[in-house]
Formats: sequence, structure tokens, C-alpha cells
Amino acid sequence: MPIQKLPDVELWYDEYGDEGSAEVVLSSAMGFSGDSYPERLSEPPTDYRVITIQARGFGRSTRVTEEPPAGWLAQWADDVVAFADAKGIDRFIYTGASHGAGIGWYIATRHPERLKAFISVVGTPHDRNGITNTSESRRRVIEARMANDTATIREQLEKLGGFLHEDEAERRRTRDILIDAALAKHLDRDDGESQINQGMPFPEARDNDALAEVLRTIDVPVLMLAGMRDGVVSPESALRGVRNVRNSKAVFFESEGHYLAGEVPERLIREVKVYIDELNGVAMPRARERGEREKVGTV
Repeated sequence: MPIQKLPDVELWYDEYGDEGSAEVVLSSAMGFSGDSYPERLSEPPTDYRVITIQARGFGRSTRVTEEPPAGWLAQWADDVVAFADAKGIDRFIYTGASHGAGIGWYIATRHPERLKAFISVVGTPHDRNGITNTSESRRRVIEARMANDTATIREQLEKLGGFLHEDEAERRRTRDILIDAALAKHLDRDDGESQINQGMPFPEARDNDALAEVLRTIDVPVLMLAGMRDGVVSPESALRGVRNVRNSKAVFFESEGHYLAGEVPERLIREVKVYIDELNGVAMPRARERGEREKVGTV
């Protein structure tokens, strides 16, 4: 895992795929598995160049515990752009899951000129239910971690994934394995990492109407991939996103929850390929298709 030095921090990263690929995908988060989404975007059928960046404050990136003046998500967004500058990458596709998607929303508002597209996975800005400056699930996990309360951490991790039907026995077994791994990761983090609460995107929006106004300012291609069983980022938040971000697209998976990226990355990759092919003109998005039909008088 190499390191990229920036003016005030060092960021650890991994790179996958062919450096000569026509598509460059950047993603940032507290950490990555190395073998799931987004890393697998470097493999067929997409074959993109993928770079995963560990956010400041975590792992082998520069360790900081004091929240940046702009907030964690905004700072991490600026770090992604600074990383791209250092690597000589002008425009890129950004994708992230959960808090990693939160970073993407800030790139879309703070640095829209750098984005070819933004792909949000289970990460549309949270509903405003009276709490706007913190991630409530993350807060509970932090409190439980500092108290060595593994039962509460597991309870929160179960909630994220959403419900499973009684006949999904095999999926229950694989979900338990996933949650065991996630619990171990939480317990393995030191106190500094464990106490970082990234908050939620756009806390200045005090209610859902104000949040919709923020979303309407975004002018980059956005694909939102959402799980209908998500226990923390509601499907209603994704619907709000696609209603207010112009020319955006949303795909909802009834059978999935917040672990969409880890449990079924291949489902995401198929949707990403369709979307990027549309942007590249390989597949016709609706507006272009209509224009082509009008030319030949078939509308």
C-alpha cells in the first residue's frame, strides 16, 4: 500500500487495474476490504483503473482526532481532490458506500468540475429527523466501543443490514460472517479512530425541504444505488435525491440493505457499467435517444 504526501497529511492508497484505462475511479473511506466494491470495478466487465484512498484519521494515513474546521466529510472530499492533483488526474469518477458516499456529495458541491460522474452506494444524505449534525448510528457505535459493549455494536451492525426473511437461511449465515468481521474491525480500531464521527452530509440543512434545496444545486451526473431494507439510509432519502438532482438516476434493490456493497458487489458493478456506458454514448440515455429518433422522424 503506497503513500501519497499532501501538504498537511499523508494518505495511504491502493491501486487496481490498468493505469491506461479510459476510466479512472477514486474512492475514499475509513478502510477497504481489498476484494469487494469498488476494487472489483478494475475487473471485467468494467476494467476501470481504481484507486482506493484511506481517509485521514484512519489506518496508515495521518492520524488526526480533532475534527477539521470544514467537518470530516468536507475535509475528506478536499483530500480526494488534492490526491487527484498530486497524481495528475484531472477528471474522475468518484464512488463510495455509506460514509464514503458522503464524501462524494461534498466533491459534487465543492469541486463539481472534477467529476465525470458520482456513484453513491447506500449513501444519500440522511433524512432530517431532528438530528442534523451527527450520524446517530455512528454515535451509538462509538459509545459502545469506548465502553467495550460488543452487544450494542453488534445490534447496530444488525440494524444496518436490515431484515432477512425466515427462508433466507443461507443468507443469514453469510450475514453473520460479515457482521462478525465488521465487529472485529470496530474492536481492532484504537481509541483515536473509534471516536471519529463523520456526521451526515449538509448539516446546515435543518429539514428535508432545506436538504432538497441543497441537492438541487448539484450539477454533475449522479447515480444512486439504494437498498430498500437499509437500516440507516432510508430509501426515501434516495428518492429525495433523484427527485432533486437534475438528470440523476436511482436504482433500488428490494432485497438489499446497507451491506449492498459487501454482499453483492456484482449487482452494483452491472449498474455502474450501464450508467458509464450511457455517459460515454455506448448506451443511449433517454434524452439522447429521443433526439436521435426525432432526427429520423420516429417520435
